[in-house]
Amino acid sequence: MNLFASMRIFHHDFTREYIRHRAMPLAALVLTTSVTVPVLAAGVDTYELSDGVTTERVSLYQEDAETALARSTFGDEDYAIVSVRTDGEDFYSVTVKQKYDVTIAVDGTTVTCHTGDSQVSNILRQAGVSLGDEDLVEPSLDTKITEPTQIKVVRVTKKEKTETQAIPFTTETRATDELYTGDTRVAQQGVNGSKEITLEYTYHDGVQVSCTQTNEEVVTEPIAQIVETGTKQPTVATSGGGAVAYSRVLTVEATAYSGGGLTASGTQARVGAIAVDPRVIPLGSRLYITSQDGSSWVYGYAVAEDTGGAIKGNRIDLYFNSEAQCSSFGRRSAKVYILS
Repeated sequence: MNLFASMRIFHHDFTREYIRHRAMPLAALVLTTSVTVPVLAAGVDTYELSDGVTTERVSLYQEDAETALARSTFGDEDYAIVSVRTDGEDFYSVTVKQKYDVTIAVDGTTVTCHTGDSQVSNILRQAGVSLGDEDLVEPSLDTKITEPTQIKVVRVTKKEKTETQAIPFTTETRATDELYTGDTRVAQQGVNGSKEITLEYTYHDGVQVSCTQTNEEVVTEPIAQIVETGTKQPTVATSGGGAVAYSRVLTVEATAYSGGGLTASGTQARVGAIAVDPRVIPLGSRLYITSQDGSSWVYGYAVAEDTGGAIKGNRIDLYFNSEAQCSSFGRRSAKVYILS
């Protein structure tokens, strides 16, 4: 075998061996490539975003609607997702809307929240505004808003305070025959009681808006004051040695008259029928008349039956049987007891 023949045989064997050793990796590479490409295609989701005017599609591999919005021309800075609807295994319809500014007045400051949310409670949460159980929000937490709005948060605080107050005593009246009519005395002194009341003060942003009593407890009961009023009629000693009860006594100026005839009441003028001012002593009143000291002279029992032109105020005119008696009596100070 010559040299050239030997070289052809060597080249043929080398080439066959090379192909045999390299064929398997190449086949594996082709198989791997043909399998991987379908797997990658199956993991891609398509998101169709729309604000009702503009529609845009974004394809992502194993992402979500929020990422699709962020990577779209809408952007998550100015738009928010309203809803996501699945229209197939890998296709999603996403409705978006433009965000707007909501101002929140809270704690003496104003916070601006750029949001696409519509519920007040969610907007406050997004702005980092926490609420107490009693705090007031206007509009209310469940209100839906769709445009720039101001939300007002009023901080509500409550404080309790206990105070002691007096319970005024009452006054009871009792009759007693130990005292004359018109006289009174305190039989038992009244004493105020005391009670503790609990007041709840409500403040809106630090300003008091109400005060409500929430509890009351009696500490000491009051003691009633007892006042006794007299029922006993006062009496005046009569010239006959007895006593007669009267309701009122007057100090008057007494004069005398006589002459008979009829009185203003239509009765016969007589001793014991006297003239009075009816505005001071009503006609028909039963009387007992004496001197100021009760003993210098006594006219005795009388009835107010007559009047006179000169008898005005605390003046009386006593009837006597003769002019001589009238002249003797003259003008005197007297006591008139109005009998009961």
